[in-house]
Formats: sequence, structure tokens, C-alpha cells
Amino acid sequence: MRYLIVFIACAVMSLAADTSLLKRSVVKIFTVSSNPDFRQPWTSSIGSSIGTGCIIKGKRILTNAHVVTNATFIEVLKNGDTKKYEAKVISICHDCDLALLEVKEKHFFDGTKPLEIDGLPKLEEKVAVYGYPEGGETLSITQGVISRIEHQIYVHSMQRHLAIQIDAAVNPGNSGGPVIAHGKLIGIVMQMRKSAQNIGYIIPSTEIRHYLKDIQDGHVDGYPTLGIIAQKMENPSIQELYHVPQSGVGLLVDFVIPSSPSDGMLKPNDVILKMDNYKVYSNGKVEFRKGEFTSFLYALDRHQVGDTCKVTIMRDEKIKTIQIKLNKTREALKLVKRYRYHPFATYFIYGGYVFVPASQEYRIPSKYYEQYPSKKRKELVFLYRVLPSEMTRGFERVNSIIIDKVNGEHFKDFKEFVKLVDAQKGRFVIFEDEYNYQIVLDKEQVKKLQSQILARYNIKSDRSDDLKTDLTHHIIN
Repeated sequence: MRYLIVFIACAVMSLAADTSLLKRSVVKIFTVSSNPDFRQPWTSSIGSSIGTGCIIKGKRILTNAHVVTNATFIEVLKNGDTKKYEAKVISICHDCDLALLEVKEKHFFDGTKPLEIDGLPKLEEKVAVYGYPEGGETLSITQGVISRIEHQIYVHSMQRHLAIQIDAAVNPGNSGGPVIAHGKLIGIVMQMRKSAQNIGYIIPSTEIRHYLKDIQDGHVDGYPTLGIIAQKMENPSIQELYHVPQSGVGLLVDFVIPSSPSDGMLKPNDVILKMDNYKVYSNGKVEFRKGEFTSFLYALDRHQVGDTCKVTIMRDEKIKTIQIKLNKTREALKLVKRYRYHPFATYFIYGGYVFVPASQEYRIPSKYYEQYPSKKRKELVFLYRVLPSEMTRGFERVNSIIIDKVNGEHFKDFKEFVKLVDAQKGRFVIFEDEYNYQIVLDKEQVKKLQSQILARYNIKSDRSDDLKTDLTHHIIN
């Protein structure tokens, strides 16, 4: 009996030691960031925030992308320590909201053990959430269970990926914190649902592994896309119309995006039956684990950009399998980009007219969200606002329009637009939208008044820094 008591005592001591070591692998992150002000794209604002991270293999700290986006200065603090260490971002993927940090002083990692990444947890499995949420300064640990595993919108990127819903308390400051089951990392905290109590979402280990594999070549690609618009086939009549070979299976291709991986491979009215070894059901889902279903995107998300996906389809009542090279991301096929993660926004001011590349930070006319890039037009130029002056008289209220031409010439992207304006040699510079609405400026008058307009609105430059490099290069050549 005495030996049993000694054994139990040793086991308890070992468990306590393991828990203590696990806590030492949780890191508090202090971020100072410079964030763009999209109302005045020539300015930025300084902010500070607190998040959480965890130490993984390779003396790296894993956290959320949104914890360190636009960071100008980062410090990290281990649990149980009092000294902060400077850190820097070595990799960031906004698509899946993940980032890696490194600490220059490697002795920071002394006394820590990298967390081992586990597989997908089971529903109702108990988990522990580690982090530094609001309401205190020390490490917080909350308990919960896995309540749901399915695709959700990642708020940081507005992309849909696999996510885990938990009922543990998650609050600001928890972001990037590890979620532990059986002593292993099964995900990191991502976001919470404000409209409900104790509903939090974590990025599962599947997406963490995808990210870590993605960056092995030193470049962040994100997730690939097929480049199609498809519809569910739950209605029996549509299944009969397209002679679907098995009830409850099939996804109908409506549109193939030009220059996408599926361009020339898939056609409208093709019925997708399988992606790799995943059967695609008529409700748009695949079975990722026995009896558990999520969006068919799961099959696609198992791939890296550059991989090949095997797609089985029904076409003209015949079943065939095709190999599609996944060489594009979802964002690459958007004419209006979702978000731009830079300390300063890109802008160009000419004669008091403020132009920006179209993205979701601005109120772009809704019809453009459903348009796609082409060889002739890869990016939209948006007249965002007008700075009232002598140059803009009669056009003060003109804004929120897409510029289609400069002096009758089209351009493919924002940088080409700026170069085109700079290169105009005639007396007038004419901006036109797609309906031929014209804004006319006298070039000599712009040259005379531009600096006065900028000074009036306390603007240091007529263009953002990323455009100045191109301008210098253009002049030299």
C-alpha cells in the first residue's frame, strides 16, 4: 500500500511539473502598430494592443495575424517572468489569420518546451484555453468543450476555413492563445461571437499545419481556389435534369472565372461528384470525418497552392476525372480586393482629387464585387474623395466613381494609372468613368496649385511611398 501511495504522489508531482512547463510555453504579446486611416489615406494612427502566443518547434512563437498586423514594435513576456523581450514577425498569413514571431535573444526560450501540435479533437472533448484576456495581467486558464467543427468566416480575412467552436470564455487578449487537450495543441484562439455568451472560435491544428507547410519555401501563398461559382443540387428535379448518378450527390458548376485554375478544365453545367477522395454531396458538403460534414472547401483546403486536385465530374451524362492545377488563390481572382494590410494606404492626389486602388475599405459600388480580373484590367482605380479648391470647382460632390480611362487610354492597375497621368503631355488631363462622365483638369493649373492644395490639407506628398519608388525608376529610365 505504501508503494501505491508513493507512486500516486510521484504521478501528481509529474503532472504538476508538466502543467508548469506548459504554462511557460504561453507568451503574452505587447504590440505597437501603425494602422492606416482609410478616411485620410495619407495618414496613419499609432495603437497598442495585447495578445497571446505559444512556443512551437524551432524556437518560434505562433499567434494570430491580427495580433501583430502592421506592428512597429513587439515585446513578449513568458508566464512567470518579469522581463519583456523584443520580438519580430518572421511570417504572416492574413488568409488563415496566423503569424510566427522570433526573439533575437535565444535564451528567452530557456526553460520552455515547444507545444506539440495534435490532430482534430472530437466533439464534446474537454479543452483548456490559455491566454491573457482583459480583466487582469496574469495568465488566465478557462475550461470548455468542443461544440462544433465546421467552416466559418475568419473575421480578419473574411475568408471561410475550418474552425472549431468552443463554449469556454474567450475575450479580447485571448487572441492567439493555445487551446490544449491532453497536453497538446489542438488550435489557437481566433475570435468570439459578441451576440452570444461563451461562444468562441479557434483555428484548428489542420489549418496550423497547412500554414507551417506553406511557409517551408520561405513564401506565404495561402489557400488555392478552383475559380468557379457553383450551386447546390438538393432539389430532385435538378438532379434528374443533369442525370446525377447517385441521389444526394453533386455540385453544379454555374460559372468558371476567366484565367482561374478551372478555366478550360471545367465548364458550366458540369456536376462535381468528387474532389480527390471526398464525395461532394448535393448540399455542398463533404464528410471530413465519419458522420461529420463541412463545406466542400475542406477538400480544396487540404492542398497547397501549386498542388493538383483530382476532380470527378458528370458532363454530358458521362463521368470523367480531370486533374486541375491549383495555381491561384481566391484573393488573386478578386477585382476588388478584400483588405490591404499595410501601415499606410496607397493613394494618389492630382489637383485635389484623391484616387485609391479599389478594396473593401472603401464604399465601392456593389456591382464591382462580382467582377473578375483580366489581362487588360487587374485592378480598379477609385475616385474616393475630392478636396475642395479652385481646381475642383463644380466637382466638389463627385466621388465614389470608378475611373475607366485617362485621356481615352485604359490602364491595367493603379500603378499604371499613376504613370499614365504623370506622362500626359497635352494641356488637359481627362478622367472618365465607364459611362464617359468626364472630369477635366488643366495640367498647367495643377502644376501651379498642387502644392498649395496639399499644404492646405496638411498633406506631405501627392502619393504614397510605394508609388514614389516607381516614379523615381520611371524618371531615371
